[in-house]
Amino acid sequence: MASAENAATAVEPAGNTDLNDREVRALTEVMTALDEIGDVRGADDMYLVVSHSGKEYTVDGRSGACTCPDAEYNLGPDELCKHAERVAFATGEKPIPAWVDPADVDEQLGDHVDGHPRFGGAQ
Repeated sequence: MASAENAATAVEPAGNTDLNDREVRALTEVMTALDEIGDVRGADDMYLVVSHSGKEYTVDGRSGACTCPDAEYNLGPDELCKHAERVAFATGEKPIPAWVDPADVDEQLGDHVDGHPRFGGAQ
């Protein structure tokens, strides 16, 4: 896998605007989406996302709500933070565009949740 810095550049080819910055970070940064653990155990469509810094956030997979500061302070009602985007990509709820090279995506994407990432979908 490429470094996160190089992968972010590779995931966003020149002239392509299919993915916003939070979507790119959701695909390339090291973070783990978990279901059936801690406070989300037994809760339908609830996920614990652990960031590369070790911080934990709870994401509602249905609504996209997240407990992170970005979601609380910076986003509009129709925007998702990188943690919610990570859950959507990891579970296959949101397809990864066909032009994205799987080698540029964090290799842990989808490892710890039900569902599987879907490559090749239209964005």
